[in-house]
Amino acid sequence: MAPKPKKRAIASCEGEGGGCSESKSMIDRLSDLPDQVAHHILSFLTVMDLVRVCCVSKRWRELSLSAPSLNFDEIPSGCKSTCRNRLQLMTYLERYLFHRGGNKIQSFRVNWERHYMDENETVCICASEHYRLITWINTAVRCNVEVLDLKMTLYDPEEAPFPSSVFLCGTLRSLAVGMNFTLLRTPSFGFSSNLTKLELKDVVIEDDRFFKWVSCSCKFIEELHLDQVRGIKTISVESSSLKILRFFDGFSTSHLSISGEKLEDIVVGWYVESPSNSSLNICAPNLKRLSWSGKLMNHLTLGKFRHLEAAVLCLRPDENELDKVYEVLCSLCKVRALMLDEATIKVPFSKGSMRAPIYNIHCLTMDIGSITDELVPAIVSLFRGLPNMYILCIQSKLPLDNPQSNVSLSLSLSHTHTHAMSVITFF
Repeated sequence: MAPKPKKRAIASCEGEGGGCSESKSMIDRLSDLPDQVAHHILSFLTVMDLVRVCCVSKRWRELSLSAPSLNFDEIPSGCKSTCRNRLQLMTYLERYLFHRGGNKIQSFRVNWERHYMDENETVCICASEHYRLITWINTAVRCNVEVLDLKMTLYDPEEAPFPSSVFLCGTLRSLAVGMNFTLLRTPSFGFSSNLTKLELKDVVIEDDRFFKWVSCSCKFIEELHLDQVRGIKTISVESSSLKILRFFDGFSTSHLSISGEKLEDIVVGWYVESPSNSSLNICAPNLKRLSWSGKLMNHLTLGKFRHLEAAVLCLRPDENELDKVYEVLCSLCKVRALMLDEATIKVPFSKGSMRAPIYNIHCLTMDIGSITDELVPAIVSLFRGLPNMYILCIQSKLPLDNPQSNVSLSLSLSHTHTHAMSVITFF
């Protein structure tokens, strides 16, 4: 049976004097869009807007209920201001998920903050939200989600652990979890994950076996982001597919070991509580970019980064850690672009006794508070070991007593038969 033609609205207009008339057909072009194009347009809408789209027509109701991208992260604050409003909102969203049925969810993003009572409320009934939020996550897994981004502040994260079904989802490619220190248990080693990106923030890891699971079962992982992960003192990851690592920690982790032949980009922000009892091991022969800020630890194993292109060091070493700084610089012997903070320059080079083992530097950036008499000898000592440098960038704070010095200066610097262009930027 041939499909029925779409209805058209006919508009007519008459010219001046009524001597002529013209008909124009106005087609519903939105309804004529292919599903893939319509779904792409709907992916920019929040879930509140998706629900409103259901009311436009039968066609758009079908498109809304089959939209593969769900964003539960831009909900007006007024909808979550009181217990009553939050209860109505959750029922509203759950009804939408129910009517979706088993339609595939390609991307599911949730940003849900816990409720804090205002002065007009005496009793809070929102503590049960935790279980309803877990139901949303399980629904996404059941609908073969590919991208799962969860930022949730729960009432009692110890009451129920993170659902293990997420790690057993064969379609999942990207997982981001930030859930105010909810417990993550180690998944089954018998399941091979297809994750390519894993971000963990403010979570508690059950035991060391979790990262062994990442090493053994996540054969396709390329990005690993760890931010304030608690519960264990040792994190060890060995991966043949990992390319990018981001690690940020205050005082929870004592030992970090990372190994990967494909690692190209590492960022470490680590302020260890006890440097004497901490260790950092990095085995990344093909590393291209390294950024390391924090404290030096006693036990370092870095090797030679022979393909390193750029590095940033903000290490705040103590005066008795000259050997450690030298060891770190030896690992960067092939780097061409290097950024150092004031403390990393001052401690090892202030007495002029250390020659930097980084002869291939072409571009040096110094992030310093201000150029003082105490710092100048260290800078001169550093320059003497950089015969191939031709770009020098100095980032310095604007002196409070001289507001007119907020300018950019270009200088020519001559040393060891080379010329370096210095760009001084005041902040």
